Amino acid sequence: MVIHIHFHSHKTGVTRSVENIIPVLNKYSEALVFGYGIDAPKIKLLHLLKLANSGNKLVIHAHRNNEIIFALLLRTLGGKFKLIFTRHSETKPSDFTLWLMKKADHIVSLSSSMAKSLPVKSTIIRHGVNTEIFDIGEKIIPEGIPQKKLITVIGRVRPAKGQLVVMKALIAPLKNSVDWGLLLIGKTDDKNYSDEIISVARENGISSQVHFIPESNDIIKYYRASSIVVIASISEGFSLVCLEAMACGLVTIATELVGIHSEVIENGVNGFLFPVNDHESLSTILTSIISGEICIDKRKIRQTIFEEWSVERNVRELLKLYETSP
Repeated sequence: MVIHIHFHSHKTGVTRSVENIIPVLNKYSEALVFGYGIDAPKIKLLHLLKLANSGNKLVIHAHRNNEIIFALLLRTLGGKFKLIFTRHSETKPSDFTLWLMKKADHIVSLSSSMAKSLPVKSTIIRHGVNTEIFDIGEKIIPEGIPQKKLITVIGRVRPAKGQLVVMKALIAPLKNSVDWGLLLIGKTDDKNYSDEIISVARENGISSQVHFIPESNDIIKYYRASSIVVIASISEGFSLVCLEAMACGLVTIATELVGIHSEVIENGVNGFLFPVNDHESLSTILTSIISGEICIDKRKIRQTIFEEWSVERNVRELLKLYETSP
C-alpha cells in the first residue's frame, strides 16, 4: 500500500500533483492520502497506525517538512515502512530540511537542475499530468468576463509569480486589442503587489480588461476559457501549470531556465520562453501571437505532453522506486 501525506490547507501545485497520481497509482497498488486540503481518497489515523505497525509492506510518501516530521513520529512509535520524500523547491534546502531529508529512505527531485542543487543523492522523477482530464476542449468563457480571448496567469498573487511583469508586457497589446483580456487566477498573498497591478492597468486605461479570479478548484474551466497561458515565475520547484496548459493545447509562454520550462518548451516550436523579469521580451511575444503573426498548432503543443510528460509515465517511475528503494 502507498500512503501520501498532505498537510496543507491551500491547493498548490504539490496538491494537484498528488491528486493527479493517486487515481493512476490505484490501478496498480492501493493508494490513499492521510491529511487534509486535498481531493483524494483518504485514510484515517487509526487505520494508518495499524498499517504502520502491522509489518505489511507499506510506503509513505511525504512532500513537505511537516509531513516528513509526522512520518518520523510514526517510526518512533514503532512504524515500519519505506519513507520517500519529494523535494519541491529549486532553492538550497535549510540545514533543518536537509537533516529531515536524510532521514528518508529515498529522495525524489523533480528536475535535473533541482537534483544538482541538492547536497544529497536523489532520483529525478518528473511530475506528469492526466492527459484525459487536461485535453483540448470546447472553449467556454466564464460568466461576467466580456472579452472572448483571454491571457491567463495561474498562481498566488505575489512578486515571485511575476504577475506585474505580465501586466506591464500587456499594456500595449491590450490597448490595441480590446477583445483580449487578462485573467489573474489565485489567492492574493500580497495586497500591495495586487494594488500595484491594478494601478498599472488603471493608469493605462485597460482596467476593464484585467480580471482577478479567486483560487479555484475547477481550474480546467479556466484553461478552457484561455487562448494563452503565461508563467512569469522567478523560481519554480517544477511548474505543473506549464504541463497542464500545454496538455490543453494552449499557447504557453514561460520564463526560461525556471523549473522545467526549458526542458518541456522548445522556443517557437511548441511554446515560447523569455528571460525572467523581461517584460519587453514578453510583450514582443504576446504582440506577435495576438496579431496572428505567429501561430502554433494546438495539437503539436499537446503532443509533447502526451508523449513525454503524462501522469502514467510519472506513476511507472514512482512504482519502480517504491519497489527498489531500501
